[in-house]
Amino acid sequence: MQILCLALCCLWLLLQRTAVAAGSVRAQCGETALLPCPTAAGGMHNYWAIGWYKVANESHEMGLIRRHENSTRLYSGTQREFLMDEQQSLVIPEVQPEDSGAYRCSLWARVGHFNQQADIILQVAECSTARSISSPRGTMLLVSEQGSSVSPNSTCCWGKPVPVLATALGLLALNLGKGLLSLAFTPVIVVMLKGKRGNKAGESF
Repeated sequence: MQILCLALCCLWLLLQRTAVAAGSVRAQCGETALLPCPTAAGGMHNYWAIGWYKVANESHEMGLIRRHENSTRLYSGTQREFLMDEQQSLVIPEVQPEDSGAYRCSLWARVGHFNQQADIILQVAECSTARSISSPRGTMLLVSEQGSSVSPNSTCCWGKPVPVLATALGLLALNLGKGLLSLAFTPVIVVMLKGKRGNKAGESF
């Protein structure tokens, strides 16, 4: 009985040394997120390696980046860029909403010390799809990624932009009309000129 109690006490102490409450980090879309590893705050002199993982569930984690002494490398199959700073924090450039989730830093201890791990929750805000510009009259317009513009004070929607093909056909029809008019007036001008020449010839007699 005493042996069982002693074993349970040792197990409880072990869990107290290795279990770290999960923290939380918030980041805006497109920012660089910095996820600290609380277990590495005391330095790496008691550990020979540290790794960062993204946790899908309790039974599955995906390796991202690992530092072994002075060598740092990405795990095979990693689809994006991950970095580690001098404090062993995970650096994620240009985060997106799909980067949200639980991340785990794991430290492998040297002989005589305990392995450590801690979970950090990353929360990335949704990306904004609208931006504001100024119209020629100075009115602010909201422009979405699809290219349509809407004035904040308007109660009606803007018309669709005129297609390029329709504009080209309109210009072609205008030029063709001018050409036809020129051809139609040419005989009239010729007749008028001939008439003036005839009048001058009669006056000379």
